[in-house]
Amino acid sequence: MHWLEAAGRTSSLTLVLTFLGSSIVLDRIYALSGSSLSGSSYQAEQRCDVLTRRQSGSSYQAEQRCDVLTRRQSGSSYQAEQRCDVLTRRQVALSSLVLSTSTACWPTIAAAGESNTATGASLRIPLTFRKRLSAYTVSYRVGGSIIEAIVDTGSPFLFVPKPSESTCSPSYEWGCLRDEGSPVPGLTPTVERFDGNEGYVDWSNSTFSFDRTLNDQATTINDVYPLTSSSADQSALFPVYVTFGILSESLLDGTGGIFLGLVKYTERRIRPSFLSQSNVEAFSIDLRNIEGRVKSLSLYGGGQLPRQDVPGIPLVRDLNQRFGDPTIHYCAVADKICVNDNVLASSTRKEKLYVIFDTGCSGLQLSPALFDERYATARANKEKSLFGTVDITFQTAEGNTLTLSSKKPLTTPLGSNRPWGKRINGYLLVVGLAFLEDKLLTVDICKEKIYLKTNA
Repeated sequence: MHWLEAAGRTSSLTLVLTFLGSSIVLDRIYALSGSSLSGSSYQAEQRCDVLTRRQSGSSYQAEQRCDVLTRRQSGSSYQAEQRCDVLTRRQVALSSLVLSTSTACWPTIAAAGESNTATGASLRIPLTFRKRLSAYTVSYRVGGSIIEAIVDTGSPFLFVPKPSESTCSPSYEWGCLRDEGSPVPGLTPTVERFDGNEGYVDWSNSTFSFDRTLNDQATTINDVYPLTSSSADQSALFPVYVTFGILSESLLDGTGGIFLGLVKYTERRIRPSFLSQSNVEAFSIDLRNIEGRVKSLSLYGGGQLPRQDVPGIPLVRDLNQRFGDPTIHYCAVADKICVNDNVLASSTRKEKLYVIFDTGCSGLQLSPALFDERYATARANKEKSLFGTVDITFQTAEGNTLTLSSKKPLTTPLGSNRPWGKRINGYLLVVGLAFLEDKLLTVDICKEKIYLKTNA
């Protein structure tokens, strides 16, 4: 599921927090003064050098020096001079982020003085297909209660249903939250609005663990192992307590369900994302139809992502950096989109085709302008099918081409050409399971690449 303000799937912080993203937290320099008192005058000198923060490959290298000098007071007069030099901020290859609760690719949950074992941790979690929703789900425990949720690469948060007579009835499929946990200081309830419904979300803190895990040789959904918050790989990737949102009953009236968001980075001003509280640096969603193999979600700590033997598609942050998206979505630029073997749109130097990969979406969504253009073309040519075959082509980081295809995907227009208030230079596409079924989707969050594999 993705979250678009004008598409009827929005959220609000204080009043209305719009989801579908997060943005980069910019560098800040704070100058603090020290002091010494002599007679009636006040002198202070403080020098703060912050040097050589480097990370190669997928991260950044920066050098920063900040000097705050000479704050003086004599009699009733006050004079202050401040000089701040910010030097040599460099990016090597793909720059990293300083976002939300955690910093990209850096271990975050080990307490001071403790070692962090995330580099040796990974989890493989079985998926269940819900035909009614055309979605894949996982189960996890929050405060001891088992909750089922849709695996969603288009949103950032961990949600659970608010306990009530209906959500705790035997017929309710998403699970009953028996213990609402502890309120998080500073995180007041928010008013959310999506799927045409509006209601409150309370933000709480409680124990968390996935309900079960698979080994690499698992052949059936029953070949699983139970998990708890103290299990080795679970505790290496996640803290014992996590922050999550409790959806009021009015938000559960639609046809959708509960979502487990896998977008890691959000702005500090909105609520903590699920993965920002973890040491997860990459994940895979295996939807391949392989006999004897269970479809699964795999979460990887540092150094655990298997070597990829297919070309990667570079991910971009343009939606966040240029167009106001408050989330760093897993978004790539496509070369072109073809419908019924005819080119509908192509990327140019000034206008791009931005594609969000969203496992919470079943089909395809397009910018309204692009949808209208396709409708006008089909009508003028008297085509029998509006979206009979759809092919979306990408350039890989290695210079090859990769095409995602689908036959008769459920295709709808997005709610606005300005989903975050700013006009996108080009078009926005959201591709869902119709393009990802029977594929292994891997997102390397640190290296900012996405991999798609079809064979075993």
